[in-house]
Amino acid sequence: MQQASPEPSLAHRPDLQGLRAVAILLVVLAHAGLPFVPGGFIGVDVFFVLSGYLITGLLVRELAQNGSVALARFYARRLKRLLPALAVMLCATYGAASWLLSGVEARTQLASAPFAATWTSNLYFAFASVGYFDELASRDLYLHTWSLGLEEQFYLVWPVLLLVLFRHGSSRRRVSRRVAGLLLPGLGIAFLVSLAASTYWTFAHPQAAFYLMPSRIWQFALGAMVHLAAEGGPVRADADRAWAWPMLAAGLGLILGGAVGLHPKLPYPGAWALVPSLGAALVIAAGHGLRAGRGGPLAHPVLVWLGDRSYSLYLWHWPVFGVGFSLGLRDQALLSLGLILLSLLAAIVSYRVVEHPFWKGRLSHAGPGRVLLVGLLAIVSVLLVLTHSLRQLPQPDVATELSNRWRRDVAAIYRMPCDAWYAHDRVEPCVFGKDTAPRTVVLLGDSIGVQWFSMIPEIFPEPDWRVVVLTKSACAMVDEEYFYEGIGQVYRVCTRWRNAVLDMLDRSRPDVVVTGSAATYGFSGASWVEGSARVLGRLSKAAGEVFVVPGTPSLGFDGPGCVSRHRSRDGHLDRSACRAADRARHVEPVTRSLRQAADRFPNVRVLDLNDLVCPDGTCNAVSEEGVVVFRDSQHLTDSFVRARIPLVRQRLDLLGRD
Repeated sequence: MQQASPEPSLAHRPDLQGLRAVAILLVVLAHAGLPFVPGGFIGVDVFFVLSGYLITGLLVRELAQNGSVALARFYARRLKRLLPALAVMLCATYGAASWLLSGVEARTQLASAPFAATWTSNLYFAFASVGYFDELASRDLYLHTWSLGLEEQFYLVWPVLLLVLFRHGSSRRRVSRRVAGLLLPGLGIAFLVSLAASTYWTFAHPQAAFYLMPSRIWQFALGAMVHLAAEGGPVRADADRAWAWPMLAAGLGLILGGAVGLHPKLPYPGAWALVPSLGAALVIAAGHGLRAGRGGPLAHPVLVWLGDRSYSLYLWHWPVFGVGFSLGLRDQALLSLGLILLSLLAAIVSYRVVEHPFWKGRLSHAGPGRVLLVGLLAIVSVLLVLTHSLRQLPQPDVATELSNRWRRDVAAIYRMPCDAWYAHDRVEPCVFGKDTAPRTVVLLGDSIGVQWFSMIPEIFPEPDWRVVVLTKSACAMVDEEYFYEGIGQVYRVCTRWRNAVLDMLDRSRPDVVVTGSAATYGFSGASWVEGSARVLGRLSKAAGEVFVVPGTPSLGFDGPGCVSRHRSRDGHLDRSACRAADRARHVEPVTRSLRQAADRFPNVRVLDLNDLVCPDGTCNAVSEEGVVVFRDSQHLTDSFVRARIPLVRQRLDLLGRD
């Protein structure tokens, strides 16, 4: 995360470096996938408040001393602090991804590079339209740079605004009073307006709320208000330590409590972001009563050391994790620890070799004009290099064509207009066969359930059967509402659609219903049982027979990408290189819950096909027969489904199908 370089005239606060360390640790642990800090993403909110405090302090101090702000020096200082390490990370990530990943993976996961190089990636992600099945695009290796872009956009405006407000100041004392007197009310208004907008956009336009600067102004304003209150208001550096310790404890409690209690399935930022933001404000204010930030646990040398390197660690951890996860290095504690240590090593080297020399070392003394010119040339150079290099990936070779073919290996149903995703809740079935067919089978489910479509017409053939498909992506066949990260809000479209489908089936009364959905919705065990039972209860009354297909295990990495990387020149597919052990454990609890729900109804049975996908619990991107199994990390190829139809027919016979 971006760190501001204090001016020599601004008092050094070791505790603020410690706060940086806490924030970056939360972010890294959360991105590593460790379950005990699901809300670790709040570390970015802490950085925003801290940045507002420090940068405002620098600007106000300069205003008080000189009656103006040297904009060229301000922007040059930020370029020296931020650009060199960013440029090195961008280029190194490109090189590592193009070397270690397949061409399709690299091109897709590096798509935001030109925007990251110009501090505009937050705009790219705010307005990007990512399709439901465009899984690789959601794993962009520069995704973390959105916060850097947002912060720089704010500071393009902030010092100019201060100059406008205080351009008539004369004496140092007078300017200082004008800063406190004019800025605090304005900041209060900005805080309230931005917070209100953020809360509204979080529900109305969640991507904009998360990535765009107006929705985050209130966090920078909060940090700025803490500075002004501490320097010129009731909070003084020599205040009694009696209030400082409770304030510090409360602030850390809010930050750590938010990291443990919040999770990605909450509408964010909105009102929930107040938790870590107020926590950061309390911690910063408390430092004024603890020997000007030199006391308290956050001033520990280890935390200060990590805080100094927090910007480099923020830059490097995400691409390290992204490439590692793409290679299958996840879901195991030792692998996660290894990626964390590798990120820390990269941060240490980056800080020593790149960041510190330009920040405080031998390369930090260049004048503003030269820095701005060189910085502009560096940005343009990196932009041109990355843009040109991206156009070369992937080369149109056999491996690329095969990879794309595997990704497009989908059932015919996915190319038909049955699935409106979250666009609307209208029931729009796809029908196969004649209306005069004596019997009807319905396939009902999300994209995981409907991936088995090709087996339905084979097992229930014309002219005796008519096949009706009812599907909505990411819509669980569980009567429970839930927050859907893909749209940033509760998926009520799914609830309305599911209820409308059940009403329709009550009227049409099909002979057979085959239903299924993914096992990754995050419901509790009780919700899986009771929510599934409510849906199955309706289906059991409407249909003669109901078969429940549990969600399949995921591979954990991109299947076509792995197969493409390990395909030999003679076309041999190396199975051993693309296997993932012990994947069934992720879905077994849900399968047990579905069995409990199905056992309540005499005509409902569970059709478990997961051992056909992942024999002995081990998933592989390539089957024993040499068929590619997964077209991404979780959806099956249609070729694999078709190859398993004889075995599925045997399963149905064993279940006693008439």
